[in-house]
Order: sequence, then structure tokens, then C-alpha cells
Amino acid sequence: MSKLAHLIMTGLAMAWGLALTAPSAAKRTAAAYVGTPDDFMQISQLFSQYNYTIDNGDGEGWADVFTEDGVFRDPSWCAIGRNALIKVVGTDKRVGKDRDHFHMPSLGPIVYLNKNNATIHSTVIVVREAGFGKNGGVWVTGSYDDRLTRVNGKWRFAYRWVHRPSEKPSIACAREY
Repeated sequence: MSKLAHLIMTGLAMAWGLALTAPSAAKRTAAAYVGTPDDFMQISQLFSQYNYTIDNGDGEGWADVFTEDGVFRDPSWCAIGRNALIKVVGTDKRVGKDRDHFHMPSLGPIVYLNKNNATIHSTVIVVREAGFGKNGGVWVTGSYDDRLTRVNGKWRFAYRWVHRPSEKPSIACAREY
């Protein structure tokens, strides 16, 4: 065997040995979390609970969809923490109140940052009751940027930032996204 062939064979053998003993790229980096069907269902139900509770004046139920220190940020104000969140919706809970106006549910793409954190960008449409003698129709349009966190096995909004058309620039919030 020529020296060149011997060098090539030795180099290949060394490379093969390293390949067998070195951790693979997949093992070196943790696999990205893709979510489970249960994650998807919980997040879908979280969006539905958000819409139902806000539309029916259930401030305590609405605050339940957030973490204890959760943030709801609007272009003109910001509510941080459970008590402030309850005040946003109030406590005049009435099933059927959602007939006056209601949020149209929307669930954008879920991006799992890891097993316990995700982000979502989705649209929001709020409509008023339409019908005979009513000036109903589309009332508000916009989008949400959400940061979700799993707390005690349940997905919750940690930060919900609504973007909607406004003549004024968005105010700053004590807790940024």
C-alpha cells in the first residue's frame, strides 16, 4: 500500500472513530419543544375563556386566564396584576351580556419557546349587536401579541398586548413585553 493510501485510510479510520465517540449534533442541542395536543387544546380553551369572560362582564373569571402578575396592555393604558385586571372588566357578571358586543375568537400560530412558555400573534375583532333598529357591526379590529406561561400545569397569559388603530402613540407600560 502506498504512503498516500495509508495516510488516507488512517485519516478515515480516525474520523470514523471520532464520529462514533463524539456526541451527535442532535444530542448536543436540546430538541425544540413542539407542543402536545393537550397544549393546543388548553391554549384554544384559554382564548375561548378570555372572550367569554370579558364579553359577559366576569372580571374575576377574566383575571383567571392571566398569571397572578399578568399584564394586559392597551395602546392607552396598562393593567398589571389580578386586582387591576378585574377592574378592567368589572364585576357586573351577566351571562348573555355578550349579546351586546362580543370578541370574535382567533388563535394565531403558537410558537413554543420551551415546555412552559409560548408566544402567539393573533387578530381581534369585536362586533356590536346588529339587527332591526341597531347600529351594529364591526366595532374594533386589531391584533394581540401574547406571551403565555404554564402555571401548575395550565397555560395562562403572562402578557397580552393589544394593538389597534389609534390616533395617539402607545403609552409605555411598567412591564414591557
